Amino acid sequence: MANPTVLINGLTGLDRGTTIGGEVTEIVSASPLQSISVASAVEINDNAADTDLESAPYDDRDPLITGQDSLLPNQNPITILTSEPKPVTPIAPAYTAGPYLDGYFIFPTIGYNRGKLHYYNAVDISRGDDCLSENIPVYAAASGVVSATYPTESTSRYANSGYGNNILLLHPNSFLTRYAHLKNILVTAGQYVNQGSIIAFMGGYPGNPGSGNSTGCHLHFEVRGAKQPFAW
Repeated sequence: MANPTVLINGLTGLDRGTTIGGEVTEIVSASPLQSISVASAVEINDNAADTDLESAPYDDRDPLITGQDSLLPNQNPITILTSEPKPVTPIAPAYTAGPYLDGYFIFPTIGYNRGKLHYYNAVDISRGDDCLSENIPVYAAASGVVSATYPTESTSRYANSGYGNNILLLHPNSFLTRYAHLKNILVTAGQYVNQGSIIAFMGGYPGNPGSGNSTGCHLHFEVRGAKQPFAW
């Protein structure tokens, strides 16, 4: 491309110093795209509501992207809005779809409900490190049949796909609930349980058999086929 200064001076000279109209601006490309990795370490803090008790494989995180073409070096282009921007409606994950069953489920254990919805339509209910010294009961949130139990003696965080010791309950309306990171499973597959029956004890302390993908004593409570009643 010709030197813009020389070109402009040449055009000006044609009209003896008067302005011909328009101008020439050189477009400079900013630095190429750069990826910034998101730190994977999670600081354990039982008193913080936004602290994650579960890391990968449950939570997928995308790298942040920076840099794009600009009119001036290291600057983003100015965007001129010609109309009012339309509000962006967040797209909920598919697993959150389903009816809201008001009053159908009871709270499934004793502890602090963190209320943060995560895979798979689940919330975490935590108890610090109490599961080491106490048998904290886990209750059937609704009556139903024990569809499956998944016990393990593994201390790996990937045991049973990260769930560790866990139970699936099938309810009469065809919905399922899952109870994960258990210290002990107290029921067997095919057994009918009433709402409020103690089906397990809370686990999740890292390094203990059956804790799975967990950083502290808590219950991972899932609902499949209906909305999660304990998400904030």
